Amino acid sequence: MDAQSEAVGELREMADPTPEQRAEYLVLKLEQFIREGRSEKGMSFKTWQSLARSELTNAFAENEKRLAKSRQDQTARRLILVGTSTAVTVGFWGMAVSIDHHYGILAAWIAACAALVVGLIAAEITARRMISRYRTEARLRRFERIEDFDDQLKKLEKKLWLKLKREKERAEQLEAS
Repeated sequence: MDAQSEAVGELREMADPTPEQRAEYLVLKLEQFIREGRSEKGMSFKTWQSLARSELTNAFAENEKRLAKSRQDQTARRLILVGTSTAVTVGFWGMAVSIDHHYGILAAWIAACAALVVGLIAAEITARRMISRYRTEARLRRFERIEDFDDQLKKLEKKLWLKLKREKERAEQLEAS
């Protein structure tokens, strides 16, 4: 248990563990479930499976949160950069027009282009959100299809098992008669 608690402590101290460290942590956590659930009979597979599923779900959710935060930070940095450069451009050309009115049309075109860039960034963010939502829905549909397929396989296995059982009973009856 010492090595296990040390590994858990190390993982919590790390800001961004590697995939190998995360995998090691999950293996140790699952081992802990088995050891804590040990009895004369042992832990039932369904119990272990539900514990493992919840632990893996938590790990995946944490990873997705980290990725989403990283993407948000990147988008925020891009918006700040574009917004700042737009403000500086508009400010510079506004000052140039106030000093010399000959640059009025050029300044207007540059300000319009800067506004267009900001609009394009806003459109990109909207498109990214829509694509992300679509991907999430598609992933959910795939998981639903997998669950349906799994249910169908279980039903087929049960039917085959019942059919095999009936055939064995018939064979036994034929041998007996």
